[in-house]
Amino acid sequence: MAPEIANRRKFLQMGGLAVGATMLPLSAAGVQAKNPNAVFDLNFSDAADAADNTGTSAGWVVDRQAPEAWTADAGRLRIDIDKTGDTSGFYAYQGKKYQDADGTYWNAGTGSRLSYRFYIDPAWEDDDEAHESGVWPVLGNADGDISAYPILAYQDSDASDTGDARFRTYVYEADEDGDVQEAKWIDLGLPKKLGIDPDEGGWVDIEGQLQSFRDGAALKWRINNKLVADERGYNVFSPSTQYLEFIVNSVNFGNDATYYYDDFTVTTPGSAPK
Repeated sequence: MAPEIANRRKFLQMGGLAVGATMLPLSAAGVQAKNPNAVFDLNFSDAADAADNTGTSAGWVVDRQAPEAWTADAGRLRIDIDKTGDTSGFYAYQGKKYQDADGTYWNAGTGSRLSYRFYIDPAWEDDDEAHESGVWPVLGNADGDISAYPILAYQDSDASDTGDARFRTYVYEADEDGDVQEAKWIDLGLPKKLGIDPDEGGWVDIEGQLQSFRDGAALKWRINNKLVADERGYNVFSPSTQYLEFIVNSVNFGNDATYYYDDFTVTTPGSAPK
């Protein structure tokens, strides 16, 4: 369900949008050296990588509705959906956001890169149940105020209104005064260049590059190192200049569902891959 378009006040009050697998291969990149220029680098080999935020340590905070479980499982982040929760509207989304100690923002500026791995379970294409999960970076302006939620989400064929498994991204179009004119999902599909077969499944590599553009920044999304979306030209309320926090949200369709992520990393300019 696409969220309704909100004005600035309603958008900020809402804090965003309105609206499994048991056997799988380990993530091949699950154990790796820490990038020397990483803001954070979570490979979930340690239970602390999936732990709650505290006053002295970075961690996860419930975003809208809490999943049933959020754990480090064999070197991956495992998310179990609570099927008894809401299945429509704002609280159909279950997830957590990753924040610095005491719930503060990361303030990772222009040029920073978000990267992570996501597991597509081949069983989703045969179970006649809907599945959707995605990452919601939260962008901010130079004053540290929220400016956009450029989501990248995966849907299996039962969740997709096209009947085909796909990635899609959520963007905002604003006028010269920064007022939202339209907010919409853009269907990215599964281009052949990605080499993804939903019937075979497997791990995919995803990156969101916060690219300078005019007075702010916008994301370039890459999947398996292939550019799939260039969001320059989309913005909301005020120019985005930094990553503030990162949300992982999954939709509750009223059925059991498990999602796996890995290697959740934010890298600032300098040592960032070219």
